[in-house]
Amino acid sequence: MNLFNFIKQRIPILDVIGEYATLKKAGLYWKGCCPLHFEKTPSFSVSPHKEIFYCFGCHAGGDVISFITKIEHCTPLEAAQHLVERYQIALPVEVEWHKGQDSHEAKGMYTKTCLVFAHWCAHQLTQHQAAQAYLEERAITPESISTFMLGYCSSDIKGLLARGQKEGVFATNFIDAHILLEGKQGLYSPFEDRIIFPIRDTIGKYVGFGGRVFKKNDDRPKYYNSHDHAFFNKGSLLFGLDHAKKKISEKNDVFLVEGYTDLIIMNQHGFTNTVATLGTACTQEHLKILSRYAQRLSIVYDGDQAGHNAILRLVELCWQVALDPYVLALPSGEDPALFLTRGGDLTGVHADAQDIFSFVIQTTGSAFSQKSLQERIAIAHKVLSIIRLLTDPFKQDLLLKQASDTFALPFDTLKDELRKGNAKEAQKLKRPSAAEESAERNPSLAAAVEISQLEKKLFYGILYRTELLKEQDQDLLRLWAPKPLQGILESIITLQSDQELSLDALFEKCTSEEKELVSRIIIESEEECATPLQDLLVQFYKKQWKLTIHNVKLKIYDAQERGDGATVTQLLDNLTLLKKKMLGRDIV
Repeated sequence: MNLFNFIKQRIPILDVIGEYATLKKAGLYWKGCCPLHFEKTPSFSVSPHKEIFYCFGCHAGGDVISFITKIEHCTPLEAAQHLVERYQIALPVEVEWHKGQDSHEAKGMYTKTCLVFAHWCAHQLTQHQAAQAYLEERAITPESISTFMLGYCSSDIKGLLARGQKEGVFATNFIDAHILLEGKQGLYSPFEDRIIFPIRDTIGKYVGFGGRVFKKNDDRPKYYNSHDHAFFNKGSLLFGLDHAKKKISEKNDVFLVEGYTDLIIMNQHGFTNTVATLGTACTQEHLKILSRYAQRLSIVYDGDQAGHNAILRLVELCWQVALDPYVLALPSGEDPALFLTRGGDLTGVHADAQDIFSFVIQTTGSAFSQKSLQERIAIAHKVLSIIRLLTDPFKQDLLLKQASDTFALPFDTLKDELRKGNAKEAQKLKRPSAAEESAERNPSLAAAVEISQLEKKLFYGILYRTELLKEQDQDLLRLWAPKPLQGILESIITLQSDQELSLDALFEKCTSEEKELVSRIIIESEEECATPLQDLLVQFYKKQWKLTIHNVKLKIYDAQERGDGATVTQLLDNLTLLKKKMLGRDIV
């Protein structure tokens, strides 16, 4: 049996989605606010008997596997694994991880190895007073130590191997995960004598570690992070996202910090919608991931020159993704953790946050008049290149006015220089338009709105009525079916001919976008689709025949105007052939 279908038959979709959203029964469906995007008016529906969901706000839809892939931002196979483990489903021999099985098994061993190391380090911390004292000194509470499973890596490699052996994890597994290395004196860990910050992926699997020195006489680099691996990439992972994602979606806002400790202290002060990069600069992939959860990005970087430089690097990335970036300005020399532990009012700073463009203009314009001519020219060009990223002319003018006031340069001069900018660069770096953002977030929206209610009822009838489509109907539907439904229709015809038509079988053949469209059609049509299939077909054919006659008349008139007799003849011949196909349908 297919793995996905086996799982779907054993886990009610309502139980799964009920863990992420509050739903209330409404007729055939359960409805509530969508857990996949921020909304105040409920537009999310679940059909327990059809085992599907659909949101009329963000247009996400599909089955329980689709839901987990979207909310956990994982692959279908990872979603299946998550559900199997979450609901403790025993898989029979005949049900296999048939797609990417080797990769799945390899990742399973990798994450198991990381889990064993995380548990071992957590236990080691309880035995090491100096490490505990350091965390207490940094104002990290026992609750946070437990929540984020902080640990300490001792030099007891034999103890680690003994712990691993009990769990079926061996030295080669620790070496493959870069937790242990082979040295001249035997195995050792690069994390040794460091505070350990375990890093989890979006579904809570342990995939890597950050290690920090804490002894005053330790002259090693302050941080050591897991090496990039097939299952660990610092450029696409964010510390704390698994813990924060629900709050981020609820608030439609995410705080971005640079350090592990910053994130933990932010959480302790109630800012639970916080994530941190893993000791590297924020990447476009990081921002793309965050844009799936929230619209606003609140950047809380250190209040020093390094923090300002990091924000300058971010400004060009932020506007290539669907995020509204704001900067929270901390006092000079303070990081988020220090600011909060000293009693700073981050809520007030958040309320006064500047959009990133205004912040950059203000900070780069500091002491502008005291800089050299070359420095002033470079700063002005840099600011113009940033303003050029915006597609809204009104906002461009507002920022140009701000730059004009800050730099004491004529507005018209800046405006003219902006127009001369490299058009190709502007196109490359511009923020997506509202329409593009909508299409990117809702890939099936454009297709879905082109389908009439009659076409939706007809599609529902074809899928759920017992009659098989005659060859004549198949040909006419291929000709007249709306473009978004043509691929789905072919799958239905194939499954009908093989006597295997079911929603699960259809979903196996559908793309993610097609699943969303099918889910929408079912949920929109089910309660009002009592019309017999043959009646729906006749209604559809009559409508299409009238449209066809109208369009052919227009084309004939146009061809006659051009004196193109050959085209007129061809159009009439095509109409005659189509009319023959309609015989027996009492349409013409």
